[in-house]
Amino acid sequence: MNLTDKIGVLADAAKYDASCSTAGSARKNAPGGLGNGAVGGICHAWAADGRCVALLKVLLSNACAYDCAYCVNRRSNDVRRASFEPEELVRLIVDFYRRNYIEGVFLSSGVIGCPDATMERLLAVARTLRTRERFNGYIHLKIIPGASERLTLEAARWADRVSVNIELPSAASLARVAPDKKPQAIFGPMRVLAAASGFEAPRLAAPRQAPAAALGSGGAPGAALPERRSGSDTPGKADDSAAPPGEAWPMPVPAGKASPAGGAARRSPSPMMDSQATQALPSVWEARKTRARNPEAPLIPAGQTTQMVVGASPESDASILTLAENLYLAYDVRRVYYSAFVPTGSDPRLPAVNAPPLAREHRLYQADWLFRFYGFKASEILDPTRPFLDSRLDPKSDWALRHLEFFPIELETAEYGELLRVPGIGPISAAKIVKARRQSPLRAAALPKLGVVARRAKWFITVGGKLPDTGVPERGPWMLDNPDALRGELLDPAFRAEPSAQPELPWENAR
Repeated sequence: MNLTDKIGVLADAAKYDASCSTAGSARKNAPGGLGNGAVGGICHAWAADGRCVALLKVLLSNACAYDCAYCVNRRSNDVRRASFEPEELVRLIVDFYRRNYIEGVFLSSGVIGCPDATMERLLAVARTLRTRERFNGYIHLKIIPGASERLTLEAARWADRVSVNIELPSAASLARVAPDKKPQAIFGPMRVLAAASGFEAPRLAAPRQAPAAALGSGGAPGAALPERRSGSDTPGKADDSAAPPGEAWPMPVPAGKASPAGGAARRSPSPMMDSQATQALPSVWEARKTRARNPEAPLIPAGQTTQMVVGASPESDASILTLAENLYLAYDVRRVYYSAFVPTGSDPRLPAVNAPPLAREHRLYQADWLFRFYGFKASEILDPTRPFLDSRLDPKSDWALRHLEFFPIELETAEYGELLRVPGIGPISAAKIVKARRQSPLRAAALPKLGVVARRAKWFITVGGKLPDTGVPERGPWMLDNPDALRGELLDPAFRAEPSAQPELPWENAR
């Protein structure tokens, strides 16, 4: 197979991995460094300053020893296979960089033999680029689940960003859909990377036991992640006692929170935790206010990311968001990416769908932004009584309709955090409102110039004690007393009702 054919096969095989942004890294170019640019077929990502940058997104090999049902590269799938030698891939990257095709690379691979052997080959590419080729461009390395602590730390040394994909929101689904992967093989490297970046995770304790009916077949809302072994003096060490397949990930609780029995923390198969402990956890937005960032740090300046496949397993949106929130809090994950399940063949372990659930993926991203940038907690967005996001209504509008007692908000006096709760007002527009009202009284007519989406915000605010003109005379000040009518005004016309929130599959028989 010639080089062109290899690029075609291995670049196409890499397209399903969404966790490849370049935000957060500021590696300085050295004298004699290489150029940048973009060309068709190159993955485009966005840097923190808004620039669109080009990444060569490619696999070292699509030959894989694992048989993950959702993956196009699984060993049981009949696809064309190809592999690069490390030196061959180094030459390709350098050549593309010098031609101004790319500004960085996203390197992943199928599992060739064993995790450590595959990781060694990926590291050989990164190490050669940094040392021999003096490559100062962006490198994102995928950590192979199960890779040793030594190799994980070396990846953190050479890469700007690394990622370990969780893929599935519960241990039960992992055991069913990706039987070759174990929870400790995923969370062990994530813990190592968090410690390497200088992050200190909170002490974790056990969740309380929940009624069996609340667990369902795939874990109820609240399913989260394995914790550090109680009493361990080695931050980042892989935890061999992580929740076994068939159990939901236990959830972290705040530092200093004692377990129900007191003393050492214990694990429970229940994904539920005490409501007081849930409320005591800070929001992701609050927690990140005190997290120092150094874009020129010697180890993974752009941090770590992960990805979850949406729709390949029966977990609810509430379970997915709770897990994502706790990954941000406990492992300092910079981004959680949500990838709509793309059917790649028939497999009895997976639902039969005609198209990826893209609307669901979009709403999960919107909800994720709410607790990263707006101060919401996952438990506020969804709960066991409302486990799925509304496909026709954005999550913040949906929250507002369920909490009309919070409104109307007076823009002249509201705190910044209160402004963020208003549909149609985001972090930038809220900051502009706070700044503008210091200089002169606010006027409703000027709100669009401040970035406010008046179509949604006008129903929830007052300006100088007065309701803004809604433009709908028969729907005036009493709209907050008519949630059904207000819902009709807020519906997103871009999304149509879907027949089912989750594809049907006899999960209880798919063992």
